[in-house]
Amino acid sequence: MRAQDAWRVFTILFILGLAVAASWMTNQGQNVALVAFMAVVSIAVYFYIIYKRYHVERLPESDLRLFDDPEDLRILCRIYGIPDTGSPTWLRHRLAQFIRQNESRSFVWVAPIFMKKLVSNLELSPNSEDYQEFPESQSELLERMVSSYPSAAAEGRPLVWGVRRSTSRRHAITSCPICDEEVDRKSLVCDVCGADLEFYEVLSESKVGRKLVAQRAERHLQET
Repeated sequence: MRAQDAWRVFTILFILGLAVAASWMTNQGQNVALVAFMAVVSIAVYFYIIYKRYHVERLPESDLRLFDDPEDLRILCRIYGIPDTGSPTWLRHRLAQFIRQNESRSFVWVAPIFMKKLVSNLELSPNSEDYQEFPESQSELLERMVSSYPSAAAEGRPLVWGVRRSTSRRHAITSCPICDEEVDRKSLVCDVCGADLEFYEVLSESKVGRKLVAQRAERHLQET
């Protein structure tokens, strides 16, 4: 099931549940105007939250090749509601498949995996949004796969969103975006957590990038 369809069904269930709750409160003698106000506020907050959290930018496929860390790939999978298990190669394959399916849109609707499964179970004829673990042929897999290892020319290649590396930008970075430790202005990577300083600094300029950097920073904090 597509994330957008899952949200439609989930929203209908939410509104029906809210209507039942409002009806019960009214029958209990609560003020009708107050109940209506609370219902309107609940619906507004609901739509605001799902729009801000689950309507996210689509990562360009060319930028996907720049993510060398398996943990970054797993975080991206979680952001897009894609299974985050398996090797980096399979994570890239799932992400690439998702990006190609939505290449006509700059922003896409995503939903947690558990919600899509829940809604699919409510359907009479579920049309699940499956991410194939194995392509039809080995040649197809080889064509889709990108390297799972860092490029030897990493320093000279573009950053995410097509941004070129810049000495002036690197010198302006005073703290690591991941662990928040102070860094040498001439450093390429953080001495504490090993993060590519300029890469994550540029990444945090986008909506999806901020989510990824925040989750990676939280993971680093938990590990330390």
